[in-house]
Amino acid sequence: MLSPQLWLDYLRCENIIRHHSKSFYRAFSNLEDPARRRGVYAVYAFCRYVDDLIDVEGDLKSLMLYKNSLDAFIQGNVPNHFRWRALADTAKRFYPKDYAYQPYYMMFEGQEFDARPVRIASLDQLYYYCDLVAGSVGFMLLPILSNSTKDNLSHFALSLGRAFQLTNILRDIKEDFARDRIYIPASTMDQFHYTTADLANQINNTNFQSMWQFLAKIAENFYQEALTYIPMFPKDTQQPLYASIVIYRHILTVITRHQYDVFSRKHFVPDEEKISLLKTYKPKI
Repeated sequence: MLSPQLWLDYLRCENIIRHHSKSFYRAFSNLEDPARRRGVYAVYAFCRYVDDLIDVEGDLKSLMLYKNSLDAFIQGNVPNHFRWRALADTAKRFYPKDYAYQPYYMMFEGQEFDARPVRIASLDQLYYYCDLVAGSVGFMLLPILSNSTKDNLSHFALSLGRAFQLTNILRDIKEDFARDRIYIPASTMDQFHYTTADLANQINNTNFQSMWQFLAKIAENFYQEALTYIPMFPKDTQQPLYASIVIYRHILTVITRHQYDVFSRKHFVPDEEKISLLKTYKPKI
């Protein structure tokens, strides 16, 4: 049974995911096990804060201080803050005693990468970046969502992380460029004869659309690969995982529907479409 303090801590974490990611909240709030639900909320709130330190605050110094707090946390010195208290309770419930917290350090490395102007040379470098900032979160969640320690579930975390992050990149091209970040690999831009000047001028031509479709197809392949691992998860977590994939993948459909216009509008999946997707999509569980 949770103490009143922990109950409030988890409630604050839940409010963060509800506010910042309606798609993930809709999916994971349907987890049957309340401890698993709370664990997802705790991990999301932690990652969201770390992400905002760079994306919102641009504060590398605070990021490094928070990384130091993680070092202390691992040694048993839990900072007196709701995010850390919720994460400590989640870790106690789901993480093995020898858990190394490597995914958390991966995430910090990804945020350090984003703290400077970003230029990606190749698809392989892009995949590595996706693994740092998104695959890491999948690894954080695996002990919470799965009762298994099978190594091949790591492929699920990487595939889904790449799919999600590629979707973010394809949706947020304008915002990322404003932060001096170009995640589209230079090799891919060359392949489709699309230049940095075109990007700066927000040119949505056939070259851009072909390039966008090329990267979206890669994301779709990663989504499909991730789906093949869902039956390996416990029955009560399979449907929320399916829901998270189906809803987030649909962002690509929405962007396509609007002629790849990522320069003048922000794309999201409307609530009525989320409901329809979850009603019509019947995974084989």
